[in-house]
Amino acid sequence: MREALAAGRRGGPAGTQQTRSTVRRLATGVAVLTCGDPETVEGVTVSTVALASMEPPIISVALREDSRGLRTLLAHDGFVVNGLAAGQAFLADHFASKKRERGLAQLPADTWAGLSSHGVPRLKDAVVWLECHIVRSTAVGDHRVVFAGVARGSQGAGTPLVNFADELRPGRAAIRPLSVERDR
Repeated sequence: MREALAAGRRGGPAGTQQTRSTVRRLATGVAVLTCGDPETVEGVTVSTVALASMEPPIISVALREDSRGLRTLLAHDGFVVNGLAAGQAFLADHFASKKRERGLAQLPADTWAGLSSHGVPRLKDAVVWLECHIVRSTAVGDHRVVFAGVARGSQGAGTPLVNFADELRPGRAAIRPLSVERDR
């Protein structure tokens, strides 16, 4: 594995444009990670959230080592994964911008859905919210993978926003919220 990572950094077989283009054809959900309090809240768009462990529930997310989003995330104890709905591509674009502001005022007030149990602002109309706390992080190539315990999760309704071949698209099926919330 170390050889594969090294080859990718050197532009060898693992790092070719064709390989990168092919990997981008893996369909992934699009989420915004929010952290901070209402006055300083920041968010970052990601399409790399994955389940790392069911018991205990732990997710992983990869962010570029040099990103503002990673620095902000690591500076806070907790964060919220806001799984975006198909109609929320504008939020993905907003939180992907390097020129985004901080705080609740960066978006219209009706974009926010209140605070998590940790006091982190959540985005309205998401298909899922996960309240997380960082367990560890590790450098992998030009990214850092953050592992986070899921303290609480809740579900919205609608069609998820999906990233496929570097384009944001609606997921195929609409989902309905389950009546069960899982607390940890």
